[in-house]
Amino acid sequence: MENHEFSHSLSPSDLVLARCRAFGEGDFGFIYDSYHPESSFRAQFPSRRAYLHHGAASLAADFRISECRVLKEEIRGEEAQVLFYMDTLFQGERVESFELSSFRMTKNGWRYQGSQKLARGEFAGEIDEIGFRDFESRREKIFF
Repeated sequence: MENHEFSHSLSPSDLVLARCRAFGEGDFGFIYDSYHPESSFRAQFPSRRAYLHHGAASLAADFRISECRVLKEEIRGEEAQVLFYMDTLFQGERVESFELSSFRMTKNGWRYQGSQKLARGEFAGEIDEIGFRDFESRREKIFF
């Protein structure tokens, strides 16, 4: 059951940025509600209440987003991908990464399906030069 209203006009890229804002504000309910009901995240956290507790108890203290920059978006019918750069602090240490996120359309608008992560150090080019194919060529793939 979703407790947040999402605009049907919210694009996948807009949803990435809204999720980052929600994280900074400690709005873990928004983050939970933005996941697709069939995502692996929802399988891991079937209880919204349990995730809200987890977010407040551990994520809020350990993880901060310094920058989230959408680099590319591709929409194909009912599915979409967004490639974005994240500059974060995890337990006080700076972590830079790229994420390639998948989204699926629902009757309530776009919902987050999952992501593949790539450490910034694994891509030698400038941040804005990375593309979708750079994720395909990686041997070790980190999905969440």
